[in-house]
Amino acid sequence: MKGTSHDHHVSIQELAELLRVSTDTIRRAYRRGELPAIRVKTRLRFDLEEVHRMMQRQAEAYRSARRCAASDARRPHREVQPPLCKTGAQILEDRK
Repeated sequence: MKGTSHDHHVSIQELAELLRVSTDTIRRAYRRGELPAIRVKTRLRFDLEEVHRMMQRQAEAYRSARRCAASDARRPHREVQPPLCKTGAQILEDRK
């Protein structure tokens, strides 16, 4: 990583190496809004702390969605009961 110890901004190539993914994966994630970045002239720079926070939020959202899906799968499916009262259409039908 280039820069001083306070400089946590990395290039696409450096971030790809750190995350062990391709540079195309980084670019796709950036375009989808999954990775925050800033532009420095014509190049993208990624703040490692921001990327880490974003990845943590996405992981938590994923885990939460999985928990919800798992809890729905465990719930027994109930049959839909007919309404206990008549609907407006049924009342009008009875009046005829």
